[in-house]
Amino acid sequence: MNHTVTQHRGGNAPADAHSGEGSYDLKPIYPAMLRVMELVGRPRINPADENYVPSGFEGYDKRTNGFARGTLTVISGWTLADSRNLQLDIVRHAAVSGLPSAIFCPRLSGYEIAVRIMSAETDMPMKALLSDDSLDEDERGLCDAFCSLCEHMPLYVNSERSITLDSIMDACRRLKRTVDLKLIALHRIDAITNNSGCELGKALDRLASFANEIDTAIIVTSAMEQGRARIDGRRPLLLHLKNSETVFQYADTVLIAHRPGLYDEKTDPNETELILAKHPWLSPCTFNLRLKPEYSKFTDQ
Repeated sequence: MNHTVTQHRGGNAPADAHSGEGSYDLKPIYPAMLRVMELVGRPRINPADENYVPSGFEGYDKRTNGFARGTLTVISGWTLADSRNLQLDIVRHAAVSGLPSAIFCPRLSGYEIAVRIMSAETDMPMKALLSDDSLDEDERGLCDAFCSLCEHMPLYVNSERSITLDSIMDACRRLKRTVDLKLIALHRIDAITNNSGCELGKALDRLASFANEIDTAIIVTSAMEQGRARIDGRRPLLLHLKNSETVFQYADTVLIAHRPGLYDEKTDPNETELILAKHPWLSPCTFNLRLKPEYSKFTDQ
């Protein structure tokens, strides 16, 4: 059988590619293929590539390039503190690297967030930062220097306990007009959905569309089920997330922080598995991290 192929030059779609009000134009594949060729052979880590927000973890960024703008990522774990710390690590790294970022955290005050960031960046234990006369002159000078750097750090924080999804979107749209916002983080999506009077599925659907609308990576934390698997400390899977089917439907990427040592006394409780449970093009895999609880941060192992 002979097939006739008609080539349309100049990038214009055929005249009948759309019909009627409200329909969408079809686009030729060639411009997208040129973009693929630009990426072929390029090193996976490329700080100049503004299409991605690096996580700050070398192994993860080498495999994934970080978080693509216009995508939604869900972070979870058996312990809420681990998912919170992991999310804050990602936001901190992005902001310190000069990428405008916003975090909405209705369960942590701006002061608590600032303490955690300073501790993580200066390697000064949080306990020392919060205690009287615990820092010597050099340590105090280091903290002062980092504080001065924060004057120009593009990190924006909201810790209103009653913040709603509509308020978050409006605030981000306003911020996008003044800075090229690269990353938005929402801690405790369950609390935000309760404030907004909507179900998780509806919230994730809106956030996925919103990420694409303003061309920004969005990362939210979500809880795991409180079942037998958690009590036993089993290695968490995607199906252990609350509303796992909904999360799988709307999230582009799902990350789970797991510390086996919390349930096995023979294992170091700070050794952490960063489980990539879902990704647009990678099969599930695991990256090894280490929690440094005194600094409230994870590091590459």
